[in-house]
Amino acid sequence: MEEQKKDKKMNLGSALTPKVKEPGFWREMWQQARLVYYLLRDPEVPFYLKLLPFTAVIYLLFPFDLLTDFAPVLGQLDDITVLLVGAKIFIELAPPHVVARHMEAIRIQDGYGTASTATDDLADSIIIDGKHEVVVENEKDRE
Repeated sequence: MEEQKKDKKMNLGSALTPKVKEPGFWREMWQQARLVYYLLRDPEVPFYLKLLPFTAVIYLLFPFDLLTDFAPVLGQLDDITVLLVGAKIFIELAPPHVVARHMEAIRIQDGYGTASTATDDLADSIIIDGKHEVVVENEKDRE
């Protein structure tokens, strides 16, 4: 009986929170490209990390590839893969707070997020704070 009440409360709570729509695949790719651009311009991202996307672009322009560009599809596929993996590694290695700040701004610009998303997540959290004390009932337990 109590579990049913809890389930109803949880369903009611999830119904009241606004659903943030998620971008599609191509929109997310565009957001990732913009994120790389913003991270490259951010002074909080270390310089050595900023070299990573440039090495991926240099590989794209370099005449020697892992798979030759003469193959109809495979030649271009390795170039795209290197660009995507380079961007992904760059984003993963960048400071998380900088990535979160820029990604939030990009999502707000595109209409996929709200300015209060971070505070909404905190409002739904359960924070338990308390003090504890060891209680010994008799002398035998103390030893």
